Amino acid sequence: MNVLIIDDDKRICKLIQSLLKRYFESTFKIIDGVTSLEAGIESIKNNDYQLLILDIHLGNNATSFDILKKTEPNNAKIIFITGHENYAIEAIKKGALDYVLKPIQTQEFKEAIEKAINAINTNSSTEKASSFIAKQNNSLMLKDLEGMRLVQLSDIIFLKASGPYTDVFLVNSERITVTKHLKDFENKLNNTGFYRVHNSYIINTLKMTGITKRDGLCVNLESGENIVISGRRKDDFLKFIETHLHV
Repeated sequence: MNVLIIDDDKRICKLIQSLLKRYFESTFKIIDGVTSLEAGIESIKNNDYQLLILDIHLGNNATSFDILKKTEPNNAKIIFITGHENYAIEAIKKGALDYVLKPIQTQEFKEAIEKAINAINTNSSTEKASSFIAKQNNSLMLKDLEGMRLVQLSDIIFLKASGPYTDVFLVNSERITVTKHLKDFENKLNNTGFYRVHNSYIINTLKMTGITKRDGLCVNLESGENIVISGRRKDDFLKFIETHLHV
C-alpha cells in the first residue's frame, strides 16, 4: 500500500510518517509527505495512493477539500487531521473514512489507520474476486484424442493430472481428457481464479463451497468432490483466498 500525508506543519508531517513507520512499516511500501496544496495535487496526480492523510487547513486560506476538488484520487481512503472538532461533519460529507484530532493521540491514530487498512484490503479483495468472475467468461480450447472443444472457464470445476494427460471436470459432470500436462494449464489459468492446490489438482476457487479439516485441509467443491490441499501449498493457498476472495 502507498500513503500520502499532506500537512502544512512539517513537524506534524514527520510525526505521522514516524508513527506509520513504527507501527505499520510492513503494510505501507511508500510513505510520502508534502506540506502544500500544490505539492499535494501534484503528488496525487502522478502517483497511486491507497490512503490519504490530510490536514484540513493548509495555510493561505487553502484546505485539503480544495485538493479533492482538483484531483481524482481513485478509490483512496481518506483520513482527515484537524485541530477543530466542528470540521468532523464536513470531513465525513467529503467521504472521509475517519478523522483524527490534533494533538494526535497515538492510540486514536493507530485505530484510524487500522480501520483504513481493513477497508482497503476489503475493497481489494472484492475487486479481485470481481475480476476473476469477469475473466471466467473467457473460453479455453481443449484438445482431446478426438478433436478440439471450446469450454468456458466458469464451466470448469477442477483439473486433475493423469500421467501425460489432464482430466478436466465440468459443471455438467462431464470429463474431458486433454493431451496436455497439468503444468500447461497452470500457466494458462494464472490470475483467473484457478489455483493448484496439489501436484495433481488445479481447482476453480469460484466453485468452492468451503474448506474443512480432513486429513489436513480439504477443499469442498460444488460438485461434491473433496480435494486435499498439499501441506507445502497450504499456507500460500490460504493467503491467496484471504487476499483475493475474502470480503
